[in-house]
Amino acid sequence: KLNCRACNSDQLELVLSLGLSPLANNLLSDNNSKYEKYPLEIMRCNIKDCFNVQLSVTVPPDEMFKNYLYVSSTTEAFRNHFTELAKKLKKEFKLNKNSMVVDIGSNDGIFLEPLKNLEINSLGVEPAINVAKIANNKKLETINDYFDKKVVEKITKKYGNADLVTAFNVFAHSDKLKEIAEDTSMLLKKDGCFIFEIQYFIDTLKDLTFDNIYHEHTNYWTLISLMKFFENLPLKIYKVEKIDTHGGSLRVYCSNNKNKKLDGSVNKIINEEKKFGVLDYKTYIDFAKKVKDTKSKSVSRLVELNKANKNIVGYGAPAKSTTVLNYFGLDSNIIKYTIDDSPLKQNKYIPGTGIEIVDKNSLDAKSIDNVVVMAWNYFDLIVEQNKEKFSNSDFIPLK
Repeated sequence: KLNCRACNSDQLELVLSLGLSPLANNLLSDNNSKYEKYPLEIMRCNIKDCFNVQLSVTVPPDEMFKNYLYVSSTTEAFRNHFTELAKKLKKEFKLNKNSMVVDIGSNDGIFLEPLKNLEINSLGVEPAINVAKIANNKKLETINDYFDKKVVEKITKKYGNADLVTAFNVFAHSDKLKEIAEDTSMLLKKDGCFIFEIQYFIDTLKDLTFDNIYHEHTNYWTLISLMKFFENLPLKIYKVEKIDTHGGSLRVYCSNNKNKKLDGSVNKIINEEKKFGVLDYKTYIDFAKKVKDTKSKSVSRLVELNKANKNIVGYGAPAKSTTVLNYFGLDSNIIKYTIDDSPLKQNKYIPGTGIEIVDKNSLDAKSIDNVVVMAWNYFDLIVEQNKEKFSNSDFIPLK
């Protein structure tokens, strides 16, 4: 029986089903590799003051995270994001060489590096063996494990309690969110702060970014559902900021001190969510209808181009492309291959599609008529950086 991860109610209703889909970041080493497909659908809790949105089916974490092909530092925009954030937090929390910051799901050390450059002690916790190794090779100390009580005890024994714990785009990725919050509270100093960034479900609803739905993301947060979730936990949400990563995200500040004064941003965003219609089931039904319409328009356009004997290739192989291509039913008969700048992804295949991921330096770009940009959030950047190479091509977004 499925229960709400925020309030434990069993009153869940379907929002959107994207059918059966493979795991988004588990690219195939060859086109004949075996892979599993799982139902990809989101449900909404019907309890007043909660309205949490979550997957109906969760996948064992080891299948998704033990060997991980997403490396944060390949994107310049992301590196800049974390460099600026490190400076901001240093100032805001008066961090110095005596401070300790622990980053959960630290990937290849994208946030640890700017902290180190600012001479702030930091430590990463990262479950993916290959990615943790990249960080440690860069002398960015990273514990290769899932963040849990055992790891917290190990950290506090060696370093004491942390001033700051951070988690960027990982607080939607676990089925054990209550444990993560409790363990974080245990790791923090009495007045310590937990800061996390999550994709903001309001932006998904507004901008139809349904391709941000995949099995790694067990939860799709609004501030209202987050407030409900933290209600009975030792941490208190006291401030929120909207940021533009991943097509729209929230940066949430939680204090280990339950008496911390509430910033005006919290009620401001809650009121905006209510005004948007987050309490109304019709908002979600309208979203599902628009997603279905998007599918029929996008597929028709690509099928027409294919019938006209136009060469179509993709650009980018982000996790979101697995969701869209499988939901749209597109394969290598329509999109010959896709280009990706990450060497970790090159010469692999997007599961369920037969579409190979290639290095752009190995192609004759002049013969390509259409470039379908899978990484839509970098559409302008991708066009800008590649328009000379693909001088005869039209760049079009996948959806």
